[in-house]
Order: sequence, then structure tokens, then C-alpha cells
Amino acid sequence: MGAWSVSITGNDTAQDLKSEYQAAFYYYDVETALQKIDAYVREEFCDESDEEEWCNYYYSLADFMWRKGILTDAVRDRAVQMIDGGFGLELWAEDEKTLKKREKALADFREKLLSPQGERKKIQVKLFLSSVFDVGDVVAFQLKTAEKPYISDIYGREVDFDEAFFKACDGKYMVARKVEDHISYRSHVVPEVADHWIVFQLYGKMFDEFPDLLDLSHVGWANTGEPNGIFICESSLFHLKKRNYQILGQDLKNIEDAIEKRPINSHIFFSFIPDTQLIQAIVSAPPAKRAFFDIFKKKNDHT
Repeated sequence: MGAWSVSITGNDTAQDLKSEYQAAFYYYDVETALQKIDAYVREEFCDESDEEEWCNYYYSLADFMWRKGILTDAVRDRAVQMIDGGFGLELWAEDEKTLKKREKALADFREKLLSPQGERKKIQVKLFLSSVFDVGDVVAFQLKTAEKPYISDIYGREVDFDEAFFKACDGKYMVARKVEDHISYRSHVVPEVADHWIVFQLYGKMFDEFPDLLDLSHVGWANTGEPNGIFICESSLFHLKKRNYQILGQDLKNIEDAIEKRPINSHIFFSFIPDTQLIQAIVSAPPAKRAFFDIFKKKNDHT
């Protein structure tokens, strides 16, 4: 049945369609959104002949609209009519106990739909809706470690530096080159609503001051776990503004060869523990790329 509970949204269809509801009502007026959603569901999911899926769709739609304060009389009345007529209930009849729970859930849902809905709420799409930076842009940004907790491992793997080194990296600059956009999700109902992520290449060196492109000419790539220092991150300037980012210029050299056409599994979330991950990517690079780390260790060994 694709359901894990008797609730209105406790099924795969309701969960799959939730993002489509958000996109449609975010982008269109209510009536247009309903038309677009209905057309998509009928083409890709089901129609009224599939009672199980139609209930999952229509009840979850009515529930979403009620919660957002945009439930129309037509959608409300149709959902109530389905409940009153026992539409789809026979699919739950194999187990009497489960059937009674489903009937109770539908009765509560019916009562909610007929109760006054709240004021219209703003519908937000929690996606990065636009591309950030141009392909080839080389971006420098600062590490912020002074006030951050030292984390000794990343997803269960011990890092190659101690807390003293982590704190000493505060204010140093990392540099990355954008090689492409990654669309992690695109709405079927509203193709204009798509989640953009940046695919970066991380250079294998930290700098005390903002570098320029000449400083990078002989610098290799960091060890992000992917070839050529590749990683994916959020397309949000919010986190990079906090890190005083600056575009150093553009470098398109060999950019077509930078990415192997396969899934990229290395994610560095700037909203999570980016400093630890970025530092680890550099200090775990081949020895020729980590001379600065060796110098730091020697300096501290003599103090």
C-alpha cells in the first residue's frame, strides 16, 4: 500500500507530492496551482480509478491547503464527500483493528477540514532557487575556527590535525573554483523551481592573505575524497558572506575535464562543520601539497 500509518500523510504518495504542493502554491495562484497539480497527478500517478493512490493524493492536498490557510470550498467539499462515501476504505478492510483506526483518522480529518482554517500562511520553498557564481569563478573565503569547537573526527574518521592547529587556522583563506551547477531536485509541476548546489574544486593550500590567480598557478587540488578536489556545497551566499568571500577572477583552464561523470559523494556543508572538512581535505593531500602543515608542526615542536 506504500503506507506506514493510518494518518492522512503516512504514505509515500503524500510525502512525494509535498514538495510539488509547495512549489505549485509558491509559484502560482491557488486555482492555477490546483490545475497544474491535478494534471501532473493524473499523468504521472493516478486517477479516481485507483482509490488507494487517489485518497493518498487528495487527502494530502486538502491537508496541505488547510494548514496553509488556502483550502478552497471545492477541494474541501470533495474531500469530505470522499470520506462520507467510504471512498477507498475497502483497501483497509483486511484487518478490522486497522480499519477502525483509519476510520477514526478520517473522522478527525473531516472535522478539521470543516473547522475554520487559520490565516493564509506564507509558503516557502526551502531550496536554493538560483545559481551562485559563474562557472570558472575562483573564490577565496576565510576559515572561522577561533570560536568553533574542535572536532576530532569526520563521520567516524579521525582528522589529521590537533586542536592547536585547528585554532591557528582562524582567518586563513581557502580557495575553490566553481566547475558547474548541480541540480539536486527540480519540480515536475513547476520546472522553474529547482534546487541549485555548487560543485567546487578545492585548491590544496591555505593562505594568510587573499591570494591572486598567480599564487594558484602551481597549486594542486585538495583531497576531498573525489578526483581533482571536487565537492558539492549549498548555493547560499549567506555562509560565504560570513566568511568574507571574494572572487579572485576566472579560470576556465581544463574545466571540462575537472569532473568525472559519476555521482559526487563528497559534500561539505557550510552550515555544518565546513572548517574541519576543508582543513582535513588539505592536510590529507599528498606531502608536496602540505608543506605548510609540516612547517607548522616543526614550529610548535620547538615551542
